[in-house]
Amino acid sequence: DFQALADEAGKQPGPGGIPLSRPNKPVTLPMVGSPIKSGMEPEKGTFQLFNYQDYVDQKSVIDTFSKKYNVEVQLTTFDSMDQAITRLASGTVDIDATNLTPERVAQAVAGKLLAPLNHDYIPNLKNAFKSAQNPFDDQGSQYTVPYNLYSTGIGWRNDKIKEDIGKRDNPWSVFWDPKTKDYTGYTGILDDSRESLGMAMLYKGFTDMNTEDPAEIEKALADLKETVPISNPQINITEYKDLAEGTTWMHQSWSGDMLGAAIFYMPEGTKPDVLSYWWPGKGKGVVQNDCWGLLASSKKPVLGHLWLNHLLDQEVAYNNFTGFTGYQPAQPIDADQLIKDGILPENLKNLILTEDDLGPDSLQFCALTSKGQALWQNAYARFNSGA
Repeated sequence: DFQALADEAGKQPGPGGIPLSRPNKPVTLPMVGSPIKSGMEPEKGTFQLFNYQDYVDQKSVIDTFSKKYNVEVQLTTFDSMDQAITRLASGTVDIDATNLTPERVAQAVAGKLLAPLNHDYIPNLKNAFKSAQNPFDDQGSQYTVPYNLYSTGIGWRNDKIKEDIGKRDNPWSVFWDPKTKDYTGYTGILDDSRESLGMAMLYKGFTDMNTEDPAEIEKALADLKETVPISNPQINITEYKDLAEGTTWMHQSWSGDMLGAAIFYMPEGTKPDVLSYWWPGKGKGVVQNDCWGLLASSKKPVLGHLWLNHLLDQEVAYNNFTGFTGYQPAQPIDADQLIKDGILPENLKNLILTEDDLGPDSLQFCALTSKGQALWQNAYARFNSGA
């Protein structure tokens, strides 16, 4: 029951005593410090970004920003959100602006890592979906602006795996099917604590993606471990390359990585329609809308605001999506037009999400208490280390 779960979350203090936000239980974050004044000139010098690898286009996004404001831009990458938050909190990286996922925003605010925003510098926020301008995890977009949307499902090579996985009564079961032994070494699970354990929960029909019940998390860990003797899955987030190249045949996948594979990574002579994707649909499968924020420690806050505004420019966002990442911006995208333009293979139309897919009844990974977060991270570490 979504409402009961949200009501329970509302009573639980999260990081720094901030209530836990849910799609149907929005939270206004406390103001830490004050936004910068309006009308200031952008700073000079090197501007530092923090992001996943291959998740922002050098040419159409970074270089255009660099040229527009006559600054050098340096990108530092991280492999997981756990790693990103740890490095930011420890001060081992000197960063101006960072990519974040919604469930970590309150934690970053509680840790005084993020600077509050002055929207005068970010007029392009109006280009985003209405709901993304006022996200449930950061009401009023006080600290963040939306970046990309994605669902989580299963991607596979339909020329290597002959069944239509999406036609199964429970498609997640393919990772636990003894027949999958035939694909040993060619399957993969996302290297992400919430996504991997969350998949094991969905496989068993458990849909509280934000549970803090140790028994449920232990059960998911035990189930996840059962995939190892069946197909020895690779644990990574490079399915966009691996499925395209055929070094992986089936992988728990983010929708944006599937489109990225189809557009940018297919070897010559291999058509993108050899890729298939399934996700459970609205309210049954996980969706996310990640974001960008400015570091409170940044010495270039004006440039930081202009960077957020640049990401939200419709042309920049569209070029980043169709020219590099495959991840759709939180802006209206016409799937039929993408098919007509030859960007999206018709059989991958289900990769494109609508604003409605991220509504109040959507399934999303949200903020946890510190104790809950530790439960998920520790369970995942035991899976990933083979313990």
